[in-house]
Amino acid sequence: MATDIDTAEFTFSWLALKLLGRGLYSNPWSALSELVANGLDAGATQVYVSIDARTKAAATIEIIDDGSGMSRQDIDTYVKVGFNKRESQDQLEPAVNSGPMGRKGIGKLAALYLSRHFFLQTRHASTVLSWELDARDGSVSDDQNPRLVAVPETPSTANDRLWHQTPQGTRLILTGVDLTGYGTESINALGARLANQFLLPDNKPPFILIWVRSLDAQDEPDYHVVEKSVAFGNLLYIDTQLPDQSVRPIDIDQLGTVTFAAKGLPGDRYKQRVETRTMRFDSAESLGEVEDLVDRNERTYRGIPYELTGWIGLHASIDSGIAKNNDPRFRKNKFYNPAQIRVYVRGKLASDRLLSQLGLTGTYVNYIEGEITFDLLDDDNLTDIATSNRQDFDETDTRVQLLRSLVRPIVRNLIARRNALASEIAKQARAERERRETKGKNEFNAEVRTELDKIPGLTQSERVDLQAILSNKIKGDVQAKEEFRVFISHANKDEKFATFIDEVLRGQGAKKKEIFYTSRPGSVEQNLDQRSLSTIIKESIVDANTLLFYMTSTNFMASQYCLFEGGAGWATRGVSDFLKLNMDYKSIPTFLTNGKAEMSVITNADGGKNIVLSFELHQYLVEGVFNPMIAHLNRGRKIAGKKRIKKFKTVELPPAIDLAKTGSTPLDYRIPQIVAHWDAIVAPHVTTYLASYT
Repeated sequence: MATDIDTAEFTFSWLALKLLGRGLYSNPWSALSELVANGLDAGATQVYVSIDARTKAAATIEIIDDGSGMSRQDIDTYVKVGFNKRESQDQLEPAVNSGPMGRKGIGKLAALYLSRHFFLQTRHASTVLSWELDARDGSVSDDQNPRLVAVPETPSTANDRLWHQTPQGTRLILTGVDLTGYGTESINALGARLANQFLLPDNKPPFILIWVRSLDAQDEPDYHVVEKSVAFGNLLYIDTQLPDQSVRPIDIDQLGTVTFAAKGLPGDRYKQRVETRTMRFDSAESLGEVEDLVDRNERTYRGIPYELTGWIGLHASIDSGIAKNNDPRFRKNKFYNPAQIRVYVRGKLASDRLLSQLGLTGTYVNYIEGEITFDLLDDDNLTDIATSNRQDFDETDTRVQLLRSLVRPIVRNLIARRNALASEIAKQARAERERRETKGKNEFNAEVRTELDKIPGLTQSERVDLQAILSNKIKGDVQAKEEFRVFISHANKDEKFATFIDEVLRGQGAKKKEIFYTSRPGSVEQNLDQRSLSTIIKESIVDANTLLFYMTSTNFMASQYCLFEGGAGWATRGVSDFLKLNMDYKSIPTFLTNGKAEMSVITNADGGKNIVLSFELHQYLVEGVFNPMIAHLNRGRKIAGKKRIKKFKTVELPPAIDLAKTGSTPLDYRIPQIVAHWDAIVAPHVTTYLASYT
């Protein structure tokens, strides 16, 4: 004997429902947020969203919540398009917000927008119901009303265990969802998008959890709680009005300092503590046509109380590199725009276009981000002013005008504070420039004194007069150079020794840009520069603030570039204005003999050649190479007001008798840092190097 199949028919035709859905939702994500909102309205503490996008043209989306579920009577209500659930007396109090988010009974159209074939399961008290809607081609005509049909069970999915563990709630399985055109990055960014759709408490229910299943994903669900991507750590100023502590972002109470670009200051950066304060509503702001409808003092609109709550802040920087240093969560791409004020009504995103509607211009408008609540826009006692797509409000309505008049002075004040800070930074930059110029000129004077002392035959009086003349030459607008560098001149075959010098200095605190040599491993600076290598080398040598270091060898003598570098140094420097490290004595160019003590890296013992970091070579490197280089770089750092590089301590070797008593050798007194670099960079290549050295 056949049994009657239970059905529930929608009150609109399939054509009407399709047209309504297309008008309401512009993309799958906005429709999905409506389905999540349904779960939250049902009092859910957890709403699970899974997206199986392994086949984008026919994806499966599943939403499971632990809300109140639906009775058979609720199913009849579900198929009524236009049912106002706020007027229903049989509603659970939602976990958050001031009543249900929707009031038009059209949120269910989100499921029809996404899928023509879906399954609905619900547990309500002791009742378990399963339904199917099939509106695929050939199943229902445009003039027919689609129906929910009771079914004994729904298709099995990876979420079966999760659903069976849910005591009551609703499960929606949407099949054949077309996600063609949405890339993996777009789908994976859905969590942040969903988080922005709602104003939920931090670290307590209700939670929205998401699992995106891709080709390489595991079979078992791997849900994580969706979180907003607001980079609170990058906000410089933030105004708040958060009487409801449950939706107060935790990060607001954990703000510290932020850094942003400030050209002309040390490091071209400026650091400041974040400033927070309570929102100030400027009563002098013109309300225009709204004036007669609003009581500012009582904060009422047409006699109905209104309240603006939330936060609005100004980012320290919107440069991704700088901003991410302040807060790694900073995002600025097609999936997330930090320059927006999101307006929430009853805990759900109502508009993200308010900032562009304020009529404000200027650089720092693009630095504003905020989240505010203004429930007056959807008050039950007033007419509905939502646009047809439910994603914004009628801009001409007086309530929207009131909102703009409240927010505009807050944003203006944030921008004014940033402009004032910009003026202060410019003032500090001018003072810093003057300080650097003074330091640079003083450093120049010191160099002049040193050079004059080297000139024989000058009396003290003549030196003083020449010093005064040369000093007066730079008292005008001439800007003394600040950048001090070390140039390592070497042959390519001697690259390991140059790298050793470079990495020891950088290990001590020197910056990469302070040391120039053409064979630094992994460096492509010279390859990217459109000028010839000889031009780059010439500019580096002729710069008066460059200390030249020559690594002489038979390879050096055979290199055209090395001889060019040596000649340029000879022509532009005095006999004592450069440093040297010699592989052997015979390969020192005559024009690079500066009268200082010489040191040979290659030693001859037992009829063979060898290279070892002896105590003597170690001492020469410390006192004749590294410390003079550090002293030179520190002169530039002194001018720029930067931290100085620490020199290596001079090692004192104990008397031989003390060495004998302790059983130690001079090698034990070498600086470990220098030894470690030598052992890692030079030592492994000594045999090969000497085999090719002629």
